[in-house]
Order: sequence, then structure tokens, then C-alpha cells
Amino acid sequence: MSTIAIPKLKLVEILDKIKESYLLVAPVRNQGILDFAVVKEAAEIELSNDIAYKSPKEYLFPQVEKILRFTSEGGLTPSEEVPQTVLLGIKPCDLEAIKIMSAVFTTGKYIDTGFANRLEKTILVGLGCTEEKSACFCDERTVDKALSKDCDVFLTDRGNYYAAEIFSQKGQKLLDGFCLEIINDGERVKEIQQGLLEINAEENDLFNKIDWERLTEKCLGCGICTYICPTCHCFEFKDVVEKKGAVTRYKCWDSCMYPRFTLHASGHNPRESKQDRYRQRVLHKYLYVKQNFGYTACTGCGRCIRSCPVGMNIHSVVKEINNILNVKGEN
Repeated sequence: MSTIAIPKLKLVEILDKIKESYLLVAPVRNQGILDFAVVKEAAEIELSNDIAYKSPKEYLFPQVEKILRFTSEGGLTPSEEVPQTVLLGIKPCDLEAIKIMSAVFTTGKYIDTGFANRLEKTILVGLGCTEEKSACFCDERTVDKALSKDCDVFLTDRGNYYAAEIFSQKGQKLLDGFCLEIINDGERVKEIQQGLLEINAEENDLFNKIDWERLTEKCLGCGICTYICPTCHCFEFKDVVEKKGAVTRYKCWDSCMYPRFTLHASGHNPRESKQDRYRQRVLHKYLYVKQNFGYTACTGCGRCIRSCPVGMNIHSVVKEINNILNVKGEN
């Protein structure tokens, strides 16, 4: 690992040069909203303490992805080519989310080749936060807001320059040739926070001892929490019939909060009620992904809390669940 200094006065020049060889995606403010977007001019990039409205997950897991195309003659067209991409300005909570998504999509029995291919062709450049935002609880999820090594390069604001810590050959290749000064920024160690927000309980207890109907009383089931979450990854396939019998198959984002998400062809729906669907969402994040991949699929970014139109708060819900189970466990 090495650290170099990138003077802020040279940053736009460097990024414009990078943009000649890569698709550059970074936080850009549009009509007052900070969000990740394909960069047209490096000068429009905003690297700040603010967190983007959405995470950059759609650049690895697109909202709509063309998987394949086939015809009545049996022709098959493979999926589209993926450009070499630089994802710049990713906050530590979102880098944690990419780590979780990578475990889900690139390990185990089933590999998502589309996600794996995009990840392979993407250089991740992180950016530290200097303070927590409203509704953030990353510290309770052991995400260090100031540093993440789950990337190729990590930037820390040092006033008139960025300290760029390089963690991979991809990161080194990105910055080679810019004649930047190597500095001694000191080895930093991630501080493990106390008070980890987890659910350590049996599934049966979570099904039977929690009043999910009360917890979900005000939920509208709109699904914004799932679309805006950096780790949610539900999807469905759609076949679109074109002229002359050709069919294109798409993979599209879906939401476990929608009534038809688990509707079987038989007409049976195992999660017919809103409370069943919300229970599944919480348990998927705090129980099932951990059982299957070793991670809790919530990074404490707070986006679902800030965006919910009726104030649903997963942080409060998980704390309440733990309080209920602890109290009942003592009796």
C-alpha cells in the first residue's frame, strides 16, 4: 500500500485525463440533489462530506439489464459489452455495501456473471466522511466513516490536497503517469466500534414473539426503502417480444415489499400481508444474508430512514426487537 498526494488544483485536470480512458461515474449535483451520474465534465464533480441520495449500486447492478436476445430461428445474442469504469467518491458505507453485494453475487453456488464482469472492469475510489448525517448509524454497524480498504483507492481530504491510499494494482494503474508525490500519511487502522447493532435470535422467536403488525402499521409498502438501499438486490426477469418473434430478456430491480413479489404460479402467496413482507425485509438483512454469506446486509447509511414518506425507521425497529427479546428472555 502506498499513499500519494493529489493537489486539489490538479484534480480536475487528472480526472479529465482519466475520463479519456474510462467511463467516469461520480457524485454530481443536479437540481439541488447530489447523486451518482456519468460525468460529462470533471469540473461538475462534487467531492464533499454530503452523502449521495442513492448509492452507486446501479452501476454494478443496473435497474434494467439486457441479459440476452433470441429469435424463432434459435439465434442467441450475448449480453452487452461493459466499459472500463471508475466509480469515484464512494462513501465507506457504500463500499461496505458493494462488499456485501459481491459476496451475494460472486460467491457460492450461483454466480451473477453480469455483476462479476462489471466489478472486474470497475475501479472503486472511496472518499471519507468527516461527520455523520441525519439518520446515519454506520458506527453501530462497525463501518468506519473515515476509512475503508474495500476499494482500489481511498481519498481523504487534507485541506489543499487529497491523500490517496492505493490498495490494489488497479488503483496503482489508474494513477500511474501523473507524477504525483508519494507521502507518508501514516498507517491507519480501522477503529472497531462498540455497541454493534445486530439481531442474534432464533427465527422462530422473531416470527412468534414480535408484533410485526404493530411495527408495520404505518408502512405504505411503496418500496422506496428497497430501491434506495445500497444492499437490496431483489430482481425479476422480463421477456419482451419484438417483431418477427425475437425476444429480449431483461433483468429488472424488484422489491420484496410489493404484494406480488412472492406470488406463486399456483396463486398461493406466502407473504400476502404487509407485515409478512416487512418481516422478511428485516430478517433478510439482519439474519438470512448473515447466515448465508457472513454479513449483515445493512450498512447504517440511513437512506431508507431519510426517504421513507411515513418515517419507518429500521434502526428503531431492530433496537425494539432486541429490547423485546431481551426482556422476554429474562422472564
